[in-house]
Amino acid sequence: MTTNRKKILLTNDDGIRSSGILSLYNELSKFADVTIISAETQRSAESKAVTINNIIRTEKINITDSIVGYSITGTTADAVILGVNTLEEGPFDFVVAGINQGLNVSNHIVLTSGTCAACFEASFYGIPAAAFSMHVSEKNFFISPDDNTFQKAAEVSALIVKQLLQCTYPENLAFINVNYPLDVSLETEIKNTFLSNRFLDFKPEKKLDPRNNSYYFIWGHLVEDIPQGSDTDTLLHKMISISPVTANLNLNFKSANDHFVNDLIQKIR
Repeated sequence: MTTNRKKILLTNDDGIRSSGILSLYNELSKFADVTIISAETQRSAESKAVTINNIIRTEKINITDSIVGYSITGTTADAVILGVNTLEEGPFDFVVAGINQGLNVSNHIVLTSGTCAACFEASFYGIPAAAFSMHVSEKNFFISPDDNTFQKAAEVSALIVKQLLQCTYPENLAFINVNYPLDVSLETEIKNTFLSNRFLDFKPEKKLDPRNNSYYFIWGHLVEDIPQGSDTDTLLHKMISISPVTANLNLNFKSANDHFVNDLIQKIR
């Protein structure tokens, strides 16, 4: 028996039981064969770190009563490397990362993000990918919010992925970077955007422990100079941002990628 269902490798950097990845799985599995492989715990802001000095363990687990996936001790980039090269469910047609708890906008954050790192890693294997992230309250940056928080974002993500599975990426397009405002709905306007340079201004904040010894916590505050029409500007205006991202750090292929995203938005709507 043959099937035309595409195979999707799904990962994230918030942990294998985060509500973002489970919401996305439920929507994507309606039209594709989805395999989850993800870090067992929170691995945010580790970028495209690859584990080379320690062993990586992987375990097939029951994530929920109805969802089975692979938990690994490594990073999000490790998850893609292991998923593409070792899982019996492959080969995969597409890689999806998310839904991340918090925005992944601007060059600075995209290069820091574990979610985006998964898509960068996929691109080096020649596999098209898309990253999905959503604004959440500050208390949920590292603690998974309620199960329903990502439902609408997951539904929009499924519409986007369904279209992307039918497309051929431009030669130098690494992945599509999608970011959602907090109160996203199926009617929320979608914009073709470019990455701003910075989203947050990171600074070390000095604190004192109970023994009165100092320590530092790095935290970021919104930058003041945000380019109009950028991903960051679009999210501040409570619209959905879709940005094409290239893995080539030497050249700009903006024209072909912009045309691709504009065409994608027309198909979604």
